[in-house]
Amino acid sequence: MNKTDIKILEAINEVSPKSFVSPVKVNETLKLDPMKLGDRLKVLKKSGHVDILTSEFVSSQTLPNFISKVALTELGRQILNKKR
Repeated sequence: MNKTDIKILEAINEVSPKSFVSPVKVNETLKLDPMKLGDRLKVLKKSGHVDILTSEFVSSQTLPNFISKVALTELGRQILNKKR
């Protein structure tokens, strides 16, 4: 896990610590390339730090790689608590 991953987890926690939120809203804080954010979210999903939901269609609240919602897992929250 690198600094970018931690920033992503912090941004998700800032927008919505307990429920699913649009990754576009998360990216308003991060200002990352949307495709890069989507790729990092997929890696964080595989490591168990976030849950993601995908959509069949891209909308204004969906990343170009069809990620429509993202939420922290308990593991993701534990990482943030350790950083504090």
